[in-house]
Amino acid sequence: MFAISILDFLDKKDIKSVIESNRWSRITTKKFIYRNRKYSICVKNIRFAFRTNPDEFRIQVGENLRNILKEDHQNGFWALIIGYHEKSNTFVSWDNKLLFNSKAKNRSLYTRDSICKRTAETGFEHYKYRDNSLKEDTVSINFKGKYFKLYLNQIKNLNIHQYKNFINFYRNLDIRN
Repeated sequence: MFAISILDFLDKKDIKSVIESNRWSRITTKKFIYRNRKYSICVKNIRFAFRTNPDEFRIQVGENLRNILKEDHQNGFWALIIGYHEKSNTFVSWDNKLLFNSKAKNRSLYTRDSICKRTAETGFEHYKYRDNSLKEDTVSINFKGKYFKLYLNQIKNLNIHQYKNFINFYRNLDIRN
């Protein structure tokens, strides 16, 4: 499905116990331990959102995948949905409350094509938008694959209001290329 696994960007010595699971015919998740933290992850291709804004892109998360990740989360794994934007070769992650705090069966998680392309240049970006199901603002975090480990190192300590500070902090380190 993807030319490179997002796990290839992590330090091999810090990864333990990678388990790939095909619980449903079209749903593949990976559970792994990275630096003594347990994660469950699913990577999906980002596609055009088929709405009025040509810059709006999304992934769709069905009820079965949400149930799988919720079960993993309840079993001590930090559940992550990661989107892959092929044109820019970048990744996007969303706050996992979008998976669990909505009664909708299927969820669309949004980003912008322009932000994904800008991420290819800057390393980290974010997109803040209003989630209609939750009736509150949320953020997508966009990053180059080589910065996935920086994201994982911070994700459990961040909240929506700190994402912008997180991105600006790493930009100030001049992480570009």
